[in-house]
Amino acid sequence: MHNKSLKQYCFINKFNISQLSQIDNDVGIIFRNYDNGKNLDTIKRLKQYCRKYGKKLFLSNDIKLAIRLNLNGAYIPSFNKNIIHRSYLLKKNFEILGSAHNIIEINLKKKQGVNIFFIAPVFKFKKKILEFIVFLS
Repeated sequence: MHNKSLKQYCFINKFNISQLSQIDNDVGIIFRNYDNGKNLDTIKRLKQYCRKYGKKLFLSNDIKLAIRLNLNGAYIPSFNKNIIHRSYLLKKNFEILGSAHNIIEINLKKKQGVNIFFIAPVFKFKKKILEFIVFLS
């Protein structure tokens, strides 16, 4: 088994300093605001806050904007099937995160160039705690 430390990410949908200050600096922030659209001012304020405190910021479902704003990366949700972003020029440390619910979506995320996968179940478990599953490519 590989000796990699597990990375942690927190999904947020608004800029709330009191909420953000409770998140450790080594936890990546994924901004997904599907209800109000992409508010550029909010994303810029969030970027400034994350840079100040050494947090990584990822923008959900808009790789082109994440590149343009020089964020740490982007998050591709499972419903996004597009691979057009493969033609974008990415900076060296730009990370692409993605979620998948089954093997078909995992293979699609590989085609999309996803670096880190979130495996999200779509069925109910008797246990409330999900176990970690490591996929090696």
